[in-house]
Amino acid sequence: MLVPAPGVAAAPSHGFAYFGDLKYPSDMRHFDYAYPDTPKGGTVRMSIVGTFNNLHIYVERGVAAVYLDPRLGTPLYDPLMEASEDELASYYGKLAESVDVADDYSWVTYTLRENAYWHDGKPVTVDDVLWTLEIIRSDASYGWRERYRDIVELEQTGPRSFTFRFSETAEKNPQLVILTAGFTPLPKHYWEDRKFSATTLEPPLGNGPYRIAEVDPGHKLVFERVEDYWGRDLNVSVGHNNFERISILYFFDMNVMLQALRAGVFDYYRDQNESTFATAYDFAGYHKGLFKKETHLMGTSYGMHYCIVINNRRDLFKDIRVREALTLAYNFEWANRVYWHGGMDRNNSFFMRSGMQAKGLPSEAELALLEPFRDQVPERVFTHPVPLPKNGLFGRNRDTLLEADALLVEAGWVVEDFRRVNSKTGEPFAFDFIISSTEHERMLTPFVDNLKRLGINAVLRKVESNLMVNRLRNYDYDATMRKFYTFRVPFPARLRSQFSSRSADQPDMTNYAGIKHPAVDFLVEEIAQATTEADMNAAGRALDRVLLWNFYVIPEGHPVGRHLVYWDRFGHPPLGIEHMNWTGFPHLWWLDEEKNARVDAGLAGMKGN
Repeated sequence: MLVPAPGVAAAPSHGFAYFGDLKYPSDMRHFDYAYPDTPKGGTVRMSIVGTFNNLHIYVERGVAAVYLDPRLGTPLYDPLMEASEDELASYYGKLAESVDVADDYSWVTYTLRENAYWHDGKPVTVDDVLWTLEIIRSDASYGWRERYRDIVELEQTGPRSFTFRFSETAEKNPQLVILTAGFTPLPKHYWEDRKFSATTLEPPLGNGPYRIAEVDPGHKLVFERVEDYWGRDLNVSVGHNNFERISILYFFDMNVMLQALRAGVFDYYRDQNESTFATAYDFAGYHKGLFKKETHLMGTSYGMHYCIVINNRRDLFKDIRVREALTLAYNFEWANRVYWHGGMDRNNSFFMRSGMQAKGLPSEAELALLEPFRDQVPERVFTHPVPLPKNGLFGRNRDTLLEADALLVEAGWVVEDFRRVNSKTGEPFAFDFIISSTEHERMLTPFVDNLKRLGINAVLRKVESNLMVNRLRNYDYDATMRKFYTFRVPFPARLRSQFSSRSADQPDMTNYAGIKHPAVDFLVEEIAQATTEADMNAAGRALDRVLLWNFYVIPEGHPVGRHLVYWDRFGHPPLGIEHMNWTGFPHLWWLDEEKNARVDAGLAGMKGN
């Protein structure tokens, strides 16, 4: 029996926008950033440091190969809707031809396209959708089961329609729609005689633009374009999926991988290490113009990059003057010159490069939100911009160390016999940094040295990764290094886990700093309940100010942009924040035959020499 979806909703639409209206109409030819006449063919070779022994992303055993996870995007499977690259958070029908959303976000209904097929020619059905959610809930890893915990029911509501209903306890907001928009059905008929909870190296059956063509466990994974791909003529597919083959090479060592790139063994790499990006590509191919090294400022925002988290649960750090003094003692500018070759900008926000990043003085909308807490937040929230003071690139940060010393003395921490001690108890000022990364050890060593100049006994303690996980779960550290992912449209549950009072003492949350502040709690809820982008951004900027002026963390830096290094064989749409949220690689790039021939000739010439 087919049950119609209850409740009130607008008419079914070709897409869904988190805020406001969709940019593209239902009859669009293609996305503005996609070139409709891109040539098809050729191979692109990319790389990764690591290994793999599993092609089934839904189980927690084994090491899964990259480029297979639907949560991150995969060419093997199609989701119900496709995200637009040049909007804040808008989605357009891919497997689904339409979406219907309840006004109160209690349910969302999709209608499947009639002509969607698996790679074996069998149609994608509503039964596939229903079975996929059921098998994930019963046999998939914990992370996958947890992902869909807010879906209380999934039922067929028409010949090609189905409805996700959300639990009474689920927070009713557009995030629920986005959750289902990325839902990726699996073929029930393929898995019926296979064990879903087992790892496998057999290429799974998909319905996306590519299938797995070659598997060399731990070494190589190759995708080939599906010529009769069902969705090749969809407007959301025009200009996409141009390479005939996508080859992913695995390396065990980063240095070996970089040497292979310079030798032309593979073509493309997104370098996330500022040091290697600055120093590793000074070679003949680059100087001859055959090899590109580019930085693009993209629209995607992920929040605050690495920062030093100060555990406010410790009595030592409860005084805001102490936390500010430690922040002043960190010499970011020196580290940026020495370690990152000037490739970082300071993290002066928990919402870097998003509409929620606080800049200048508070706006009227921010002041309206902050005013009830005037007596509970630092006065500078209202009177000062947020950027931290800058130090010189060379030598000691003497001026900020003097400011730090004055704050510590004011807080009752004085220097006696070259040691910083509590003026009343004589207790020494001492704490540990708990880390598990060699890179973090290198980054923090100069900071420890600076703290010693203030009479503070700070010790670096490097622990193995499993112990680090357990210590983080139980907040068993004085200070550590973490990232805060917030994104341009935050997930309310993530924000609460990171910043709200109710997550400060509950184990296994991400409120690593132990933040308990009524203004923070209020502003997190304002973001979660915002119905317009303007309201969300105002609340985000106000929250940013409160967090920063309370000095809960010592901000590190974030890359000035996304670093791409590649042999100049390709064409691609314009990159950068005004065009795209991300780099579009590889699905929007294509092989340029003339450039490709030039690179091949150049490589042959260099090898001949």
